[in-house]
Amino acid sequence: MKLIMENWRQYLEEDVGGFTAEYQLFIPRGCPGSECKPSKLSSTPPVENRSAVNKPIGGFWTSTANKSEIWTSDWNEWMKHNMPHWMHPKGILLRPKTDNVFHIENDRDAKLLHEEFPLESEGPSFSFSAFSGPSVHNIDFEAALKKYDGIHWGMKDGDHSHSSFGRSGMWDVESTVWRDASVLEVVEVVEVAQREASDSIY
Repeated sequence: MKLIMENWRQYLEEDVGGFTAEYQLFIPRGCPGSECKPSKLSSTPPVENRSAVNKPIGGFWTSTANKSEIWTSDWNEWMKHNMPHWMHPKGILLRPKTDNVFHIENDRDAKLLHEEFPLESEGPSFSFSAFSGPSVHNIDFEAALKKYDGIHWGMKDGDHSHSSFGRSGMWDVESTVWRDASVLEVVEVVEVAQREASDSIY
C-alpha cells in the first residue's frame, strides 16, 4: 500500500497529460519536386540521446499551433524571419490522440523527468549551454520516450515557458518531440505564415 501511495504521489507531481491547445503543426524542411503530403509522416528516425546537448535527435517534432488569419506557431514565427528558405510553404496540421505527454513547464518539471530518467554526465562539459552553463538535469530521452508518447517544452495552453531547461538543449519554445507520428491524427494540409517582403532576413 505504501508503494502504491508513493507512486500515486509521484504521478500527481508530474506534469503529465494532454494539451489545452488542440493542435500541433509540422512544417517539413521542404519537399523539392513534390507536394507536401501527410504520407511523409510514415518514416520517423529513432530517438537517440545526443552528446553535450540536453535534447534528443530523431523522433517526430512539432510546434503548438495557433491561428489568426493563417496557421502559425512559435517555430514558424522564428523560421520565417531567420530561415525562410528552409521551410515549406505548407504545413501539416495535427491533433494529438494521446494524453501520455510529459510537459516541462519549468525547472521543477525538468528535475522530475531527470530523476525518473537520468543520463549521467561523462565529463565537465556535458550538456553545456552558452546561455545557462552546464545542465544539472540531463535526461535519458531514449528511455523516457519508451514510457511517454511525447515530451513537450512549454505551457499546455501554448503560452511561453519560463524555464532554463530549453536553453540547456537549445529547445525551441513550444516544441514537442514524439516517439513517432502514430500518436497524432492528421487534420489537413494548411498554408503557413511566410515572410513578408518587408521583413528582414538575419
